Amino acid sequence: MPISQHNILFNGRDIIEACILPIGSYSEEAQEARNKHNRQYSELFTRKSSRINTNTDLLHRLLITSDRYIASLRAAPKSKKRKMDREMKKLLELCLSNEEDSVIVSEDSSEESSTSE
Repeated sequence: MPISQHNILFNGRDIIEACILPIGSYSEEAQEARNKHNRQYSELFTRKSSRINTNTDLLHRLLITSDRYIASLRAAPKSKKRKMDREMKKLLELCLSNEEDSVIVSEDSSEESSTSE
């Protein structure tokens, strides 16, 4: 058994207890899921004067985006409203009128059954 595997198996409980975040967030899959964001943040939101400044800005941006409270303060994205076609409006009006007719018919039939008793 390799020494690194032995150390992980032997000291696994201590390692897990020392972790601040859940074990799943330390996995490679979670890191790869953020690669797109890392590239975008490093291109758009970092200073390119030195590596230290770039990495500092990138780390700050990642901390901001991972904080749930700060993320909740962000304004919700505005949805684009499109104008409805005339044909679509006619179809909706037909559907609504058909529903109203069926409600009126069902109310009339319930009144007739109650008066016949």
